Amino acid sequence: MKDPIPKFGGRTIPGTVLVIILPLLLLASGAAWYFASDGGGYREVDKLASVKCLGCLGLDPVVPGFSEFWTAYPEDHLHGGEEVPHPDIVIDTLDDDRYDLLILFFWTQGCVPCAEQWEEMVDRGIAAGPENGGHEGDRYEHVRIISNDAAEETGLYHTYTPTGKETGVPMTTFLFRDAEGKILWWSHYGKMEIGDLEEMIESILDYIKADRLKHDYDEISSSDS
Repeated sequence: MKDPIPKFGGRTIPGTVLVIILPLLLLASGAAWYFASDGGGYREVDKLASVKCLGCLGLDPVVPGFSEFWTAYPEDHLHGGEEVPHPDIVIDTLDDDRYDLLILFFWTQGCVPCAEQWEEMVDRGIAAGPENGGHEGDRYEHVRIISNDAAEETGLYHTYTPTGKETGVPMTTFLFRDAEGKILWWSHYGKMEIGDLEEMIESILDYIKADRLKHDYDEISSSDS
C-alpha cells in the first residue's frame, strides 16, 4: 500500500504543509526566471501568455509598440494625419470574434508577381482557392484573407495604398485591433517574400496576444489600487 503522505529526505511532510510550500516555490521560481531575463520584454510576454496562471504572479509585462503600423494615414501620405475611412468589410471582420487579423491581397489580371505570391501563399497553407475569390487557408487560426482585383475594388484598394499617390500591385495589407480597440494597419507594395509574410503574420498574432495580456494586467492592477 502506498504511503499517502509524500516524503522528502526520509522525512514525511504533511499535506497541509505542501499546500503552503508549493505555491511559494512556484512564485519564487517564476520571479527568478523573470528577473534573470532582460527585465520582461516581448519574449517573456510570449511565455507568460502561453503558460496558464503565470499572470497571477503579478508581473508587469512589457509590450513594445508596433512602430511600423499606422492608426491614421502616415505623415508622407497624401492625406497624412487624417483618419482612415475603414469600410464595413474591415470593421465587421475585426469585430468578429473568429478573427484577430485581416489580410487584404490586391492583384490585377496579367500580374505575374501577384500570381506568384498567391501561389506561394496557397502552397504554404496560408491562402486557399484561386486568386480571384481566394480566401484564407487552414495554416493560421483567427486570420481572414480576402483576395481583391484592384481594378474592380478600386475604393478598397485606394483606401490602403501606403502613400495615396503612386499605385502598384501586388499589394498586401494587414489590419488588426489592439487591446484598446484601435485599428492598426500597414500595406506592402510589390511581391512579398513568403518567409517575410509568415514572419509578419506570426509577429502580429504574438503581439495581439501579448497586448491583450498587458491590457488585462493593467485593468486588474487599476481595480486593485
